[in-house]
Amino acid sequence: MTETVDYIREQPFSSPIRLLQPENVGRVRQSWDSRYSHADLRAMSMSADCVVLWNFQTGEYVAGAPWRHRREVLEVTEISGTGGALELVQSLVDEATFRDMELVLVPERVERRQKQFYVAAGFEAIEEIIIYELHNVRPPMHRPLRPSFQRVDLKDPVQKQEIIELDHATFPWLWWNSPDEFDNYGDANGVVIELARDDKGAPLAYVGYTRLRGWGHLDRIAVSPEAQGRGLGRIALEYAVARMVSMGARRIGLSTQAENHVSRALYESFGFQRNNTHDYLLYGRWIGQRRET
Repeated sequence: MTETVDYIREQPFSSPIRLLQPENVGRVRQSWDSRYSHADLRAMSMSADCVVLWNFQTGEYVAGAPWRHRREVLEVTEISGTGGALELVQSLVDEATFRDMELVLVPERVERRQKQFYVAAGFEAIEEIIIYELHNVRPPMHRPLRPSFQRVDLKDPVQKQEIIELDHATFPWLWWNSPDEFDNYGDANGVVIELARDDKGAPLAYVGYTRLRGWGHLDRIAVSPEAQGRGLGRIALEYAVARMVSMGARRIGLSTQAENHVSRALYESFGFQRNNTHDYLLYGRWIGQRRET
């Protein structure tokens, strides 16, 4: 039978954990609040970029997908298991190792388990993500902003490459957006990406934000390293907030890393307040060489 031979890798042959095959999706054990339908799991099991492992004896499973559409980092997106969860996660790490990945991540917002669970699985907290909100937002005092921002067309290969290069020059390795991530992000409902240039046309900064009904989210502010220290971050923030307000947002949220003190100072000086109830840790287990996150 397929289920007994499709996943050997480094596991002992007697292990009941296997790569999930499409024909076995109906046998997995899902909780009432599972984020995936059977159709979702079937699609993931057929994807070369996703990893879904299951225990054919218990029906428990673990699912992983590329972090930010990057094939070198695997994000655990669901652990449907109790007694066998640790073994499933370890098997997922083994599979990621076999695929020459560099890092396996588990965001606490996806799996809120006890710290002891992550420690036992060989993971460590590598980032703390904190949430800020701005309520009852009013348009910032109008003033001419220089440089001006223009909407980006990601279908234009030149503009797309400019955004990717600016993104990677600005953010640490862990937070880079891949080309596929930009495609996915740019096609999402309510998303706007805008770019500012200097007098010679070179990219200076970009903002990415999402507006849905009365809610807005600041997804990204990137300022070229060569242009930092000139107040462009605040100009970009003021511009993005003004644009979301003009589109109907009355509450705006954002997230950043706890150790990013420069960004935190900017947001707090603008009036954003921390919402501790939604903060979360990002756990990781390095497979390849440890990088600066």
